[in-house]
Amino acid sequence: MSNRIYLVIDRETQAKRLVRAGSQAQAIRHAVQGRFEATVAGQDDLVLLLAGGGTVEDASKAEAETAA
Repeated sequence: MSNRIYLVIDRETQAKRLVRAGSQAQAIRHAVQGRFEATVAGQDDLVLLLAGGGTVEDASKAEAETAA
């Protein structure tokens, strides 16, 4: 896989970064590391967030729609 230089833009701050990566997904993953953390949700997390009006986002569905 050949590397390209991607322009990664933070939609909240409009900050721009140039990232050399093998894919767009790899460039974004590189840019967000350290800003976000993902762990398996525990029962207390689910109850607290769902009771507060949160919803479960389906990343698998979103990726399938993007690929179509």
